[in-house]
Amino acid sequence: MARTAEDLIDARGPRFASVITAVVLGIALIGVYTPLFPMLVGLQALVFFLGAALGVRRQPYVAFFAAVLAPRLAPAPKWQDPTAPRITQAIALVLLVVALVAWAFGGLTVATVCVAAAFVVALTLALTGFCIGCEGYAVYQDLKRTS
Repeated sequence: MARTAEDLIDARGPRFASVITAVVLGIALIGVYTPLFPMLVGLQALVFFLGAALGVRRQPYVAFFAAVLAPRLAPAPKWQDPTAPRITQAIALVLLVVALVAWAFGGLTVATVCVAAAFVVALTLALTGFCIGCEGYAVYQDLKRTS
């Protein structure tokens, strides 16, 4: 299916969202032994759910960027298809749900590893602009086409 210009998103939006995500998940990791952990992980899981279910454009952090910050900045230098970031949001959601369930049953190691994985992906995008999940999705699409 061909994409139109209206379907594309400002690539700075997901990067801005990853900064907030990295902060939230970083604080959660510091508080893994406290009730702060499930609150922050649950909040971030809700944000990922909204991004996966409604589209990245409607994910709260990206929507804030688009409504408040983007109008004050120069025009977007790069636009991207929102499919890969949306899939990445869904995968991150699964990781955080697994983390919450593990934490609830005393599996702090599993919870920490799941949140740390999502944290590393978010931090990588925030610091470098490289989206690990998006690149993984691109590789998957290439493999699907060749088979």
